[in-house]
Amino acid sequence: MKAYFQLQLKMLHRHFRDFGVVPILAYPLLIISFLGFSTFLYTKLLESAVFVYCFIAITTLFKLGEKKRNDFLKSCFAQKKYFKIRLLENTFLVLPFILFLTYQKDFLCAVTLYVIILLLSFITFNPITSFTIPTPFSKKPFEFSMGFRNTFFIYPLIYWLTYKAIEVNNFNLGVFSLVLLFVVLISYYSKTEKSYYVWIYNKSPKEFLERKMKTAFIYAIFLSLPISIMLSIFFQKHISIIIVFQLACFIYFMQAIVAKYAAYPEQVPIPTWILIGLSIGFPPCILFTFPYLYSKSIEKLNTTLHD
Repeated sequence: MKAYFQLQLKMLHRHFRDFGVVPILAYPLLIISFLGFSTFLYTKLLESAVFVYCFIAITTLFKLGEKKRNDFLKSCFAQKKYFKIRLLENTFLVLPFILFLTYQKDFLCAVTLYVIILLLSFITFNPITSFTIPTPFSKKPFEFSMGFRNTFFIYPLIYWLTYKAIEVNNFNLGVFSLVLLFVVLISYYSKTEKSYYVWIYNKSPKEFLERKMKTAFIYAIFLSLPISIMLSIFFQKHISIIIVFQLACFIYFMQAIVAKYAAYPEQVPIPTWILIGLSIGFPPCILFTFPYLYSKSIEKLNTTLHD
């Protein structure tokens, strides 16, 4: 069992290096990012924060409960060791959430969350392979159809947050639901496809990127417009702010797509994410980061696509 966790640690360090960051620096960055995100939730969402926070914590465990993964573990370890591994993995992953809940004096929620992860240690998720979740998106491009099937359970939460924002008259919660939607959409473009799936397009790099962004823009409107409309109806005094956030989300969404191909065929490295984070923290920077990433993506795609 010790060898298993040592192997997982080595694999984690390899992922850090693939993203261009030294493991010894990755942990402080993760801690700072986690504390910043957690504090932001509690500051902006107020009484709704704890429910969103616990939901995020629980969803992080779904990947650990996949049937194929657990079948492999059962074939490698005796039942007693298998359950110990599941329990330790769940605990390690959710412990930061529990500690922050304790810091916020949400003791009941912290205990409840720990009980839930104990129960999830004995549960595996067995997808029904004969059933394909329908999506409102076509297979081209693949990002939205695949991404939607992997994250469909998040959409009810996002739209519920919008409803809750209207019910409790919390505008910040409504804006958060809009931003959360775009965070999910951006995650669809975090995985780099094989060169063949780019090469099959009989287009220049510029035309390829334009098609990608145009399709993503249309699908994003389809998903985000209900939120923006509802917020505009019930928070009419903040319509200008809603429009600004909507436009900003689209701009950063397009930048994320361009950033994906700026490193193609490799994964997006940490320095690129730092550039993106800089443009988010100081929006005028996007006037420089977007053209830079766009030119880099054209350069990278030239090796696969030709005019």
